[in-house]
Amino acid sequence: MTNQNRYWAYFDEAWKKIIERFFPQLLCFFVPELYKTVDLSKGIDFLDKEMEQLSMISVKGAKYVDKLAKVYLKDGNEQWILVHIEVQGQPDKEFSLRMFRYFYRIFDRYGKRIVSMAILTGLEKDKEDGKYELKSYGSGVEFRYLSFRLMDYDKEGLEQDSNPIAMVVLASQEKERAKRKGEKFNTKLYLIRKLYDRGYGKDEIRRLFEFIDWVLQLNDEEEELIWEEIKELEEVQKMPYVTSVERIGMKKGMEIGIEKGIEKGIEKGIEKGIEKGRHNELVWMVRNVLIEKWGREMEGLISFVEQSPADILENVLIQIVRGDKDKVQSLLNYC
Repeated sequence: MTNQNRYWAYFDEAWKKIIERFFPQLLCFFVPELYKTVDLSKGIDFLDKEMEQLSMISVKGAKYVDKLAKVYLKDGNEQWILVHIEVQGQPDKEFSLRMFRYFYRIFDRYGKRIVSMAILTGLEKDKEDGKYELKSYGSGVEFRYLSFRLMDYDKEGLEQDSNPIAMVVLASQEKERAKRKGEKFNTKLYLIRKLYDRGYGKDEIRRLFEFIDWVLQLNDEEEELIWEEIKELEEVQKMPYVTSVERIGMKKGMEIGIEKGIEKGIEKGIEKGIEKGRHNELVWMVRNVLIEKWGREMEGLISFVEQSPADILENVLIQIVRGDKDKVQSLLNYC
């Protein structure tokens, strides 16, 4: 595998993991109206097999990451969500057509309602502005999809946003800026420092660190310098979240996943069951401790507790113990 192909393999895997690990936060960041209607207690199903059957051959000059997810709404309806992430090396005139093809292929095969999201990480703008039209003599179709260009988000706003996806967007922006300025080392160091300053829990830091580590790869000498900075940072802040052994394991696991593939099957089902049980337990704990600590004034946050993922709830418990009410409210009401 060439270095360029390896990079795109890393990019693909890094974004897929972010989508799977932070899907509620991703919906909250990009489509808050949809997020508020989703019943997260019923879980999220990623339809990888269905997506494989519908996948298309990549166009030269563009790289794609596609995830299809099924969620349930609070009114009991089923909702399918297509998340299409695109890096364009050059303008792609058929981008909107491709989004439309995915839409009608999913609908034609499964007959499901679809929310189509395009997340553009590159510098090129979508000329169609989230729309594809095919009309002739008053007949035809007009298809619209949600289009989010990461470079358009305000950097200062991202730095203040507690949603982990804001950190992902910031990292994507800084990667593009570093590519133009040739400052990948300083950019990576800035992002890692910012990560530790955000007050995230251990799992969130490790997962976001993994993303930053993959999308901003340095040479061996620079990586060693970065690692020394991380160790010093963790010692000062007393946050030993990413050990050298874990970091090697992250990279090794990625390489194995890329080169050989990982059969998840039964393992994934067991893991999902355990995770759901853990989430229910955390919801119960946070809900009760929250009311016990600050009384009925916190009842307005209960709905956010039930919808928040396990990583957030773990951090909330820590902040409750510390007595930091503002931080608790910020974590739960990140949307």
